[in-house]
Amino acid sequence: MDSIFGLSEKALSLCEDRSILLSNNVVNSSTPNYKARDIDFQKLLKQEESNQVNSLVTSNPNHLQGNEQLNGQPLLYRVPMQKNMDGNTVDENIERKDFIQNAMNYQVNLTFIQNKADQLMKAIKGE
Repeated sequence: MDSIFGLSEKALSLCEDRSILLSNNVVNSSTPNYKARDIDFQKLLKQEESNQVNSLVTSNPNHLQGNEQLNGQPLLYRVPMQKNMDGNTVDENIERKDFIQNAMNYQVNLTFIQNKADQLMKAIKGE
């Protein structure tokens, strides 16, 4: 059964997951050999919209399950615009920009959910 809040609820969850990744990237911006990670928000949102599920298929129960997902979402490595001598791929400016953009997406979806909840309460009260 789909949620009464629709795609906004799923987008909110993706924003939460992405904020964790982006925060980790910023925190580890000085960690040698740290590789910046992210998710493809637009692709995953479209995937949620069409209810497609991508999962790792194994042909043997002894195969290792990779730790390349966050709440079922595949993690991607960020390609650096400029390489660092220490192997770190975090660009603080890009991470901060993405974090702010993600926070705005979160707020927009939270507003959509709040408006839907308000509409439902008005309908229940008969207003």
